[in-house]
Amino acid sequence: MGSVEGMLAQMRALIGTGENPPGSDRNQVTSWYGLVGPWCDMTVSYAAAHSDNLGAIYGKFAYTVAHAQAFQSHGAWHYGLGGVRPGDVVFFDWSGSRSISAIDHVGVVEAVHSDGTVTTIEGNTSDRCMRRQRNSATIVGYGRPAYGNASPMPSTDGMLRRGSKGDAVKTLQQNLNSVMGSGLTVDGDFGPATDAAVRAFQAKYKLTVDGEFGPASSAAMKAALGGGSAPQAPAPRPPASGQLAVDGDFGPSTCAALQRALNSHGAKLGVDGGFGPLTKKALQSYLGVPADGAIGPQTIKALQKRVGAGVDGGWGPDTTRHLQQALNAGTF
Repeated sequence: MGSVEGMLAQMRALIGTGENPPGSDRNQVTSWYGLVGPWCDMTVSYAAAHSDNLGAIYGKFAYTVAHAQAFQSHGAWHYGLGGVRPGDVVFFDWSGSRSISAIDHVGVVEAVHSDGTVTTIEGNTSDRCMRRQRNSATIVGYGRPAYGNASPMPSTDGMLRRGSKGDAVKTLQQNLNSVMGSGLTVDGDFGPATDAAVRAFQAKYKLTVDGEFGPASSAAMKAALGGGSAPQAPAPRPPASGQLAVDGDFGPSTCAALQRALNSHGAKLGVDGGFGPLTKKALQSYLGVPADGAIGPQTIKALQKRVGAGVDGGWGPDTTRHLQQALNAGTF
């Protein structure tokens, strides 16, 4: 079995990997996996396979939900970020439900910070493999691979439920008394009264009423303590506007500039630097080709004609350079 260090070295080696052509879900990772599609979990599998850790992550996965369930079935799953370590595989739900069944993205933790954030390396984020800094807002939990030098898992799965004891339960009881006026004895013992108070809190804040206090309930509690009624959805942080480097690299900055240009022509895109389905369809509509979200030769030829690049139906660096020049000049 491989090591944490080996896994991280392979993830770092993938940083900068993109798609050829942009928006195609085609690169060395998907070629190795044998599947064209969203490749965030394929990236984790690729790095594991190339560091003798495929068994440590419990197999080869493209479907993030199934991968999280595999960690859970092996007793290697933890909700939230408590006890997270470098090398852990962290799973995201952009809707904020904190449910395994809603997981739609994954990465590998590279570093853990004292402010409660983590640095991750993620495939298929803005259509490439990149470092990201994440907080708990959209994290469902993490799995700990069975590396040869893995740290022991935390003693609980990150959920407070009937029978739980300790300081975390005391904090929960204090918060329930503050938010709900529950009148609980703050003794650190999650018994029937605390269970009833948690269920009342979950009902009030329109959560699943199961008596288990996990990431979703915790996010709602944080909002309630701040005077809100629902967790604040994280807003995307788009790359800054300004002149693009004409380098032929279709990365987040170029994609964000494209999104801004398309918005000036009537599109209503969120500017996040990600070349997703809505951006692809908006580009196709602007170019006057069928807006099916598939960036193929017809779309690429129309783009090449629009920006004055050689028309060959292949989106390479020359096409991107011409696009960058047009975006800089405000002529796209």
